Amino acid sequence: MGRNNRLSEKKRRKLDRNLSASAQDVDQCDGSGGDEPSTIDGRKMTSRGEGKDNEIHPGSFANPSQRKMFGLEIPELDALDKKEAPKELGKTEEEEKRVKRKVAFLLAYLGTNYGGFQMNPDQRTLQAEFELALFRCKLLSQSNFGYPYKYGWSTSGRTDKGVHACAQVCSAKIEIRPNQTMSEVLEELNQSLPNDIRVLDVKRVSKPFCAKTQRDRVRYQYMIPSFLFQDTSVLSEMFEKAGIRVKNREPNDWLSREEIASLQPQMKTFRASSQHLDLLKQALKTYEGTHSFHNFTKGVKNDEARANRYIISFRIEDPMVFENGTEWIPTQVLGQSFLLHQIRKMILMAVEVTRGAVPLSLIERAFSRDVDIRVHPAPAQGLYLDMSFYGGYNKRKHLNPDLPDLDWTNEDSDVYRRWKQFRNEVLMKHVVEEEGREGNFVSFLACHQFGDNRKYYDLDNIKDNDQEHGTEAYT
Repeated sequence: MGRNNRLSEKKRRKLDRNLSASAQDVDQCDGSGGDEPSTIDGRKMTSRGEGKDNEIHPGSFANPSQRKMFGLEIPELDALDKKEAPKELGKTEEEEKRVKRKVAFLLAYLGTNYGGFQMNPDQRTLQAEFELALFRCKLLSQSNFGYPYKYGWSTSGRTDKGVHACAQVCSAKIEIRPNQTMSEVLEELNQSLPNDIRVLDVKRVSKPFCAKTQRDRVRYQYMIPSFLFQDTSVLSEMFEKAGIRVKNREPNDWLSREEIASLQPQMKTFRASSQHLDLLKQALKTYEGTHSFHNFTKGVKNDEARANRYIISFRIEDPMVFENGTEWIPTQVLGQSFLLHQIRKMILMAVEVTRGAVPLSLIERAFSRDVDIRVHPAPAQGLYLDMSFYGGYNKRKHLNPDLPDLDWTNEDSDVYRRWKQFRNEVLMKHVVEEEGREGNFVSFLACHQFGDNRKYYDLDNIKDNDQEHGTEAYT
């Protein structure tokens, strides 16, 4: 290797380190959805934070108790647990020939059957399932299985229980056969994974690449059923006719299956008017720009710098009526990073404005650091991670011209078609069918939407302020 090539390599690594150090604070995402700090190399999600690097991650299926809990068998590891084989197994001839490569995975999944993305003990998680698939496909060695820090694991963000994604990005060092292509890696992983987890793309990346710190933008989508926009008085009458008590209902007092079934036929027929859509657009646009979102998360004080978040855009798409007759409004929010529950709380406040329960001015007031307002999050079922962006990484790619861009938005590409198919035919369909089965949004109306909004949001004070400025307040 020539001197110029060595200098280029040093320069590239320095630039990558600088980028990681100066990256935006993207360690929290509303995966609520998407929702809490993601982790790198297992340092925050295990006891390794206490210096126990030699311990298997307790949430990994490399952990015998985790396998036992979920009835999972891995013969080669089960034999070790029973001391039927030596603890140290040498590498086979095939394993010796394998080469290590740093790659980025584009994952899509339904979060319904999992306790969130990040590995945690006593829960079946998406990360644990994916790690198991890597091991079964021999992309992880037995000595690395259960030790995320050993294979440089990183994820662009964390999604919580019940939250879905069609563009989760993860990076890791894997071991591949000398002539194995990335397409073959993708196919083998999909054969090993459950049907509700799909690998949409696998790409080579630079050695210092970190899926977490080098993501500079992220887009989430939230699907709102139009019946949430119905006027409170109309809903109250509807619930009373069905014999369902809504006043003084506790937040966790969910509707029974029978109560939900009696309301769903009436909910399906509701259609959002042009006025509803205009109000929703206005409310969502109010979030754009840089604001303090301390009232739209939890555990963040009004004087903390991390409360500030930059929303690039927040818009709605055309209403969609699905086979069961229910109308849904897809919304998309693009930003640098999000706080815990931030997106779901922004959606709830926008819905309140749209149905006339609170004034539009309440959103602006909630940005004020001297104002404290409690806002409940909208149901997790409507939220999913829609797309991840790595513009900064791609701009520096001239230092590694042989590496592909991390860009999945080219409509003519195969990966975009796979992404779109999963989003439209799997994920969105699942959200609609799940609501039909469980009625989460219908029950949400009963347990939350009929509270005392005037007292809850301090609307008497809002009304005084609005009258002072010559604007109309909702009652």
